Amino acid sequence: MVKIIDLEDYRLSLSVASVLPKDGGAQSMSADEIARLEALRDGVEHLLDAVTARHCDPEAVAFAAGRYAAMRIYRLHGRAEAMDFFNRCIATVEIADDLNLG
Repeated sequence: MVKIIDLEDYRLSLSVASVLPKDGGAQSMSADEIARLEALRDGVEHLLDAVTARHCDPEAVAFAAGRYAAMRIYRLHGRAEAMDFFNRCIATVEIADDLNLG
């Protein structure tokens, strides 16, 4: 039997899970806070794209950024949170690849 996944529901469940603290209580963020974080994310991605273009070495830039992120997230939140974050990032790019959005 084939299992069909509704991608909209799946994405919603991932985004809801990403803002739930370990105790299960909901963590609310204002629209301004969400916009601020999205702008920060987009700005960092833009900077990394610029560095990649300048140095013509996307792998080195990705490893440097990934190393920084892994070490910082581990220090701030611990191993389990860091691993969960990177697993969710990988799942997101896999979904994008499956949809030919990547």
